[in-house]
Amino acid sequence: MKRLALIFICCCLSTSVYAENSKSPSVSPWLYKKLSKTEKLIEKKSYQTARQQLQKILKNTDNNYERAVVLRSLSSVYALQGNYKQAASFLKKALALNVLPEKQKLQALLNLGQLYMATGQYSQAVKVLEPWLTRNPHPDSETSALLANAYSQLKQYRKALPHIKRAIANSKKPPESWYQLNLALLYELNDYPSAAKLLIKLLNRHPDNKDYWRQLVSVYQQLRQYKKASSVQYLAYKTGLFTREKDILALVNILSYIDAPYKGATLLQAEIKRKRVRSTSKNWELLASQWQQARELDKAINALKTASKLSPKGKLYLQLGQIYTEQENWPQAIDALTSAISKGGLNNPGAAWLLLGISHYESGHIKQAWKAFNQASHYKKQKKQARQWLSYINSDKQRP
Repeated sequence: MKRLALIFICCCLSTSVYAENSKSPSVSPWLYKKLSKTEKLIEKKSYQTARQQLQKILKNTDNNYERAVVLRSLSSVYALQGNYKQAASFLKKALALNVLPEKQKLQALLNLGQLYMATGQYSQAVKVLEPWLTRNPHPDSETSALLANAYSQLKQYRKALPHIKRAIANSKKPPESWYQLNLALLYELNDYPSAAKLLIKLLNRHPDNKDYWRQLVSVYQQLRQYKKASSVQYLAYKTGLFTREKDILALVNILSYIDAPYKGATLLQAEIKRKRVRSTSKNWELLASQWQQARELDKAINALKTASKLSPKGKLYLQLGQIYTEQENWPQAIDALTSAISKGGLNNPGAAWLLLGISHYESGHIKQAWKAFNQASHYKKQKKQARQWLSYINSDKQRP
C-alpha cells in the first residue's frame, strides 16, 4: 500500500502546478505559492497541516481548473495517510469538473483506478480503467498487471489473462506474483497444457521451489499424463526436494498406477528404514500391496506380517491367512487366522472361521476343524458352506 501511495503522490504532485503546454490552463501565481507551501509540508510529513491548508485554499478558489488541481492535491495527501477511500472521493470530484488537460486527466483516471483497487472496489476500478485503456492501447507493465488483477477479482478470467501476459512480456524482471497470477488464471480456465509450460518456465527460474514441482505433477495428472507426472515427482524426490512422507507415499502410489510397483516397493521399503516414512500398519500394508503387485510374494508376506502386528484389528491377519491358504501353508494359515479372530474387528468374521476350519481339516485337526466350521455356520454368508463341511465330517464319521 505504501508503494501505491508513493507512486500516486509522485504522479499527482508532479503535474499539479504546471501546464502541459502553452495552450493548457495554468494556475494563478497566488495558488502556485500556496501549493508550493503545501508540498513542503508534505515533504516534512505534516499531512494534517497540509490537508487543512488545502481545504482553506479550496474554499477560496472559484476557478474550476484550480479547484481540480487542489482537489487532486487533497487526494494525494489522503493517499499518503492511507485513507484511500477518501483519496478516491476527492480525485473523482477533480475529474468530474472535466477541466483537466488530456494528459493529466489520463493520469488521474489511472490513479483513481489504483485507489479503487486498493479499497477493493474492483468494478469501479475496471469502469475507470477501461476508458483509460482505449486511449492507451499499450499500457506499461504495472498498469497491465493492475488491470489483470482487477478482472481477476471480478472473476473475469479471460479478460484478465491477456493483461497479465502483456505485463510479464513487457517487463525485464517480472515479479513472481505476476507469474503466480498468470498460473492461477490458467487453472481457472482449465488450460492445463499452458499451465504445464508456465510451470516448467518457473522451475527453470526457481528450481528449488517445491510448490511448483507439486503443481506440475498435479497438472500432468489433470492431463492424464501419468508417466510425465511420475517422472517429475521422481526427479524432485531424487534431487532431495520431496522428503515429506506425504510426497513419498504419493510417488509410490503413482509408480504403482503406471505399472512400476517394484520400483515403488523398493523406494518405500528404503524410506521406512530411513524413518522418513513412519512404520505404521497402513504404510506396511501399502508396501505389502506393492510387493504383491510386483509378484514378490515372499516380500509381500513379510510386509503384511509386520502390518498385521501393528494393526489394532484382525483384518490384515485375515488377509495373511487367505494368502497362506492359497499356498496350502496350513500351519501358517492357522496362526494368522487365529490371530485375526483373536484381535477381532473383522467385517466378515465368518470368513476367518471358515478358512480356519479348512486349514485345521487339511492339517488333520478334525476336532478343531469341526469347532471352527460350527462357529462359521452362525454367519449368514458362510452358513451354507460351513454346514456342508460339518455334514461331510459327520458322514465320514470324523466328528470328534
